[in-house]
Amino acid sequence: MIAFLEGDIALKTPTLLILQVGGVGYEVHISLNTYGKLPETGPCKVLTHMSIREDAHLLFGFADALEKSMFQHLISVQGIGPQSARTILSYASPSDLEDSIRRGAVHEIQRIKGIGPKTAQRLVLDLRDRIRPETALQGSPSPLGPSSNADNETSSHTKMQEEALLALVALGFSRPAMEKSLRNILSDPQSPHDTESLIRAVLHSL
Repeated sequence: MIAFLEGDIALKTPTLLILQVGGVGYEVHISLNTYGKLPETGPCKVLTHMSIREDAHLLFGFADALEKSMFQHLISVQGIGPQSARTILSYASPSDLEDSIRRGAVHEIQRIKGIGPKTAQRLVLDLRDRIRPETALQGSPSPLGPSSNADNETSSHTKMQEEALLALVALGFSRPAMEKSLRNILSDPQSPHDTESLIRAVLHSL
């Protein structure tokens, strides 16, 4: 199995990373949590987990060991697959999720899309005694901030909205519903100024 990949970022979106390693481009599915920790371009290292299905072999990537460990714990729970685990880790950071599990906060966990009361209860029962604190790897530089140029700001704003919409649809949400949610949030003068924060704002508004 592939434990990690180290190479240059060819493409980075809130849900997908294409990493060029030795002339080969690896398609790596990532959570919003990992997206926020990776640089926009240049060299990058991600820990990986390969999900093997009859119809596809998918690579999931993580910025640190804590998220990878939490992902593997999540997919060990009946009813939670790799895509669901990625969605969960886009709603909450691994440390916040770990805290909810340890406290038995089922009501917090079942707010996540696709996680009903029974699955939330099973998740807490299965993982409460198994998860252990782990030391995360050092984070990578933060993504670049928006330009101060007005034209560039408008262009960046449009790109941010498009990236957020694509990411939310990839996470399983309805495109029309997400377009409406994005319009509502962006109509506020105090709306987020980066893709990650915009996606999180939509997720928390649902």
